[in-house]
Amino acid sequence: MLSLTRRSAMAGLATALTLPSTVAFSQSTGMTAREVFQQIKLASGQPWDPNPTDDRIIYGDRNARITGIATCFFASMEVLRQAKEAGLNYIIPHEASFYERYDDFAESVLPDADPVLSAKRRFLDQNGMVIQRMHGHAHSRPGDAIMTGLLEQLDWKQFRDPALPGVCVKLPDATAIEIGRHIKQACGRRTLRMFGNPDQRISTISVSAGMPGENAQIAQFGVEGVDAVLLGEVREPEVLGYAQDLEATKPVVVFLAGHTAEDFGMRNIAEWLGGVFPGLPCRWLSTADPYTNPA
Repeated sequence: MLSLTRRSAMAGLATALTLPSTVAFSQSTGMTAREVFQQIKLASGQPWDPNPTDDRIIYGDRNARITGIATCFFASMEVLRQAKEAGLNYIIPHEASFYERYDDFAESVLPDADPVLSAKRRFLDQNGMVIQRMHGHAHSRPGDAIMTGLLEQLDWKQFRDPALPGVCVKLPDATAIEIGRHIKQACGRRTLRMFGNPDQRISTISVSAGMPGENAQIAQFGVEGVDAVLLGEVREPEVLGYAQDLEATKPVVVFLAGHTAEDFGMRNIAEWLGGVFPGLPCRWLSTADPYTNPA
């Protein structure tokens, strides 16, 4: 893999060369959150669908002056503190920030006075921060920025087989335990769950990230030639239940990397935005694996 510094420079240069001049000329001086969001929508080259209401400014003053952009998987308090220290006040998480699927306070089970919710809102207000989520449009960027980021982190991009449905990689022959260890190390996981025989030889893996739904994940097992699947978050009774019953007739291995494995794609979003806003600091703030192994 290229180093992050070199990849960032190359991505920024390529984007600046291909963007309309009105977009590439964006500067940090005096830009408001509203203007930054409008430039992002314009530069995306995509129709910006507000329904479902994922990809929008979900919190903050739209007239706030923006000093820098931080992308992340989840706008946790730790990430927000890092953003503050780096002077970045426009936060772009991939997933929800306020513990509800669409960041809809009216639909949240939490009361407005919940101490955790209140503390986060207070921190955002005190530091003039704005949160603009980017979920669907991160996935719909060319090649799917989220999936591309995961494949790059695993150093599997060159092994992708476009002849197979979905995202499949054909790897040099290895055992399941060897591949599992590679996934854990490459993705910085403190934990990684694996189902199946650790000694099974693996050559073709169907890959998905996040939680595309149990039907899509179960369909990965049926791709011809696939002998392992890499998944993010799953509904265990359905997906692993299917794997357990399938194992009676066909050897199968399942790697569970967790939903936060989508985080690496937000690095690609930061690189892209560096080209959209050449005068504005744009950084990816990584999310640490939240789990530990008590064994």
